[in-house]
Amino acid sequence: MRNKFGKQWFRALCVAVAAMAVVLFCGVGAFASDQGSELTKQPREADGTISSSGSLKVMVESPRADRAGVLKNVPLENVGIKLYFSENGKPANVTAADVWAHNESCFTLTGPDPKNPTGEPVEISTMTVKGTKEQNYILVVAQPTPVAEGQPGQLAGSSEYTLSINPELRSTSGASLGEIAPISFTTMDPKENSKASMILMGGMLAALIAFMVLNNYRKMKAEAEAAALLKANPYRISKERGITVDEAKALIEKAKEKNRKQLAKVGGKMPKTEEEKAKEAAAAKAAAEAARREREMELLPEKTYKVKTRRAVTAEESAFVAQRKAEAERKARAEAAKKAARARQQGGGSGGSGGKKKSSKGKGKKK
Repeated sequence: MRNKFGKQWFRALCVAVAAMAVVLFCGVGAFASDQGSELTKQPREADGTISSSGSLKVMVESPRADRAGVLKNVPLENVGIKLYFSENGKPANVTAADVWAHNESCFTLTGPDPKNPTGEPVEISTMTVKGTKEQNYILVVAQPTPVAEGQPGQLAGSSEYTLSINPELRSTSGASLGEIAPISFTTMDPKENSKASMILMGGMLAALIAFMVLNNYRKMKAEAEAAALLKANPYRISKERGITVDEAKALIEKAKEKNRKQLAKVGGKMPKTEEEKAKEAAAAKAAAEAARREREMELLPEKTYKVKTRRAVTAEESAFVAQRKAEAERKARAEAAKKAARARQQGGGSGGSGGKKKSSKGKGKKK
């Protein structure tokens, strides 16, 4: 019952986190879709080119327009407008040497004045680059005035800019662009963009937490299963399932192999056997004893030496010790013999004098 409740709680947590992530990502889309919605759709032909009065047609490749044909959410730095020109449905050569000197100066970018944002639009410096492989490709790069030395300039945030193309722009075949509506786009709002970034980061964090919780749950489950498999009894399994002991052992090994793969997948660890635990305990005990001896050595006074472990006795040392021991025993026997001889001498002298006194006393009694 407890395990079932834990699974239900875990599933509810995953669903809540997933719902939060969906809401956050939808919020990002809402923020992004609100920006630049006030722009008017650019008139376009059926093939996607912008309507013009001449035989030359132009298509804006970048920045890309949304489904409504509006160019918006353009970044503030490194803004480049990619233009492709065509004539009668085929690529038009507008970068050849005989027309490039004229076409290079046919582009004008205007936008708000950084010093007076509410005033009249001013011309923004641009650089025109022709395609090296595609002769119908021209890139117009915005080069706003740098704010500080060494820092690239930026366009104003949440502002509308307009790229005008000279109607006299022509191809090598002599076809001209004619009158064409200016290409307008709006830049992103830094504040809204930061909000969207924060929401996106929150969604990513929520997804990361959900992944970590799920992975930790799988890890704990795999480790618990591995611990249970270590205690699995093939005899009990064979009796419960009505199979042979060998079949039960094969089932256990198969389950262990599957569990090892699951542990490797989720980064879990195999539980330790009793033998491994005993070895680790012995190693820890030996390490503690070595540390204790090190501390004792540090507490000893200077010029005091103490052996840490018993040293094995060599054959030469053993012979020397035996010789010293035999010599000591010989000296001890000689000393014992001397003491015994001295005691006998003292005992014999005292016996003679006692006999004489006894005889003298006897003589006196007879008198």
